[in-house]
Amino acid sequence: MSRIDTGRPTEAGWRGLGPVQGAFDLAGAVAHNQAQITGSGPVSIVTDPGQWWYAAAFRLQPAALQSRPADEPLSIRVEATVQAGRIGALFVADDLQKVLGAPAEKTPADGDATLEVVVNPAPSSGWLILRNNAPAGKASRCEVRAIQAFQTTLAEDSGLTKMDAEASDDQVLDVLRRKWSEVPAGLSERCSTTDLAGISDQELWSLWARIREETTTGDGYSMRGWYHDLYRDMLRGKRVLDVGSGLGIDGLSFALAGAHVTFLDIAQSNLQIVERLCRIGQASHVRFHYLEDLSSLDDLPDDFDVVWCQGSMINAPFSFARSEAEALLRRLPVGGRWIELAYPRERWEREGRLPFHEWGKKTDGESTPWMEWYDLERLRARLHPAEFDVVLHFNFHQDDFNWFDLIRRK
Repeated sequence: MSRIDTGRPTEAGWRGLGPVQGAFDLAGAVAHNQAQITGSGPVSIVTDPGQWWYAAAFRLQPAALQSRPADEPLSIRVEATVQAGRIGALFVADDLQKVLGAPAEKTPADGDATLEVVVNPAPSSGWLILRNNAPAGKASRCEVRAIQAFQTTLAEDSGLTKMDAEASDDQVLDVLRRKWSEVPAGLSERCSTTDLAGISDQELWSLWARIREETTTGDGYSMRGWYHDLYRDMLRGKRVLDVGSGLGIDGLSFALAGAHVTFLDIAQSNLQIVERLCRIGQASHVRFHYLEDLSSLDDLPDDFDVVWCQGSMINAPFSFARSEAEALLRRLPVGGRWIELAYPRERWEREGRLPFHEWGKKTDGESTPWMEWYDLERLRARLHPAEFDVVLHFNFHQDDFNWFDLIRRK
């Protein structure tokens, strides 16, 4: 079963037990996807221009692990000089598909860099992969000086949390909270709502207004502005549950147009910022609800006209999302609308069919622990046994997103 470490090793969390000799051979590098490899130590690599494409694979030598304890982490560190673009590293199974350790943070654009991949528990075999982390169409170039493996153990107080497809609901929420106080701050930027607490009301409102304008007009109209125009009048006077409200770009816009909006979020800092924004903007008929655990949804009213989920139900394993949907559906009577933005299968295929614990790093940034694609069939399965008719369903923005507008019939 694939897993992802949701935090980086820290000096307090990991205790080194010494190097593992002979774990990797620089001279044995295998090129992938038209990459070019020269030298045997150091090794020069020029990647293919495809973003995230594998460039070089280094085989873990099983004999090097025979004398080390089983079931303990293995830390793999790559010492490199980046000459152009950015490179990334990850450890995969023999099939070159299944990712066994959290990918390393991408390198700086140039200069010396250390990439660290931690595999827990240590594998018996597999490949260290270096890949191109530059934007699509741009190749990267680097020189790898050394690849070392270190025997490590996890300290009892490290607090490192894992999430996988069978994690408990509380574990999933704990992992997601680490990421989702980070919210979109425009078409290509992100910010943390914890960092916004200290700015003035005027600065906060100006920031929110700038983000809304950028994401709903001009280039942003085809991503978000079109559905603001489509639903603004329809939602006036309606009771809307904004699931995963983030910075409130949708929910507050609709509230200012007359919708009765309840902002629901797993990050308290998000709700605190949105509550300030509602006060500054003098939005009426608004409420705020912290999703501490799934049972906390029982405290919500059960008469919402619309459940609004803009990318907020796709960033957790299906099993958790189904449990959350079941709890939310108790708040949506027959005749209510379920409106959701998701990422389609076409985008997942275009971006390399990555495992879900890996794909989120491509769609929403390096710290994203999980992302799944949805089509109508998968969404219906997640909402089952509730039954819906389709009002709208289509892909848009060159298959980057898909839209679901459903009306509950049972």
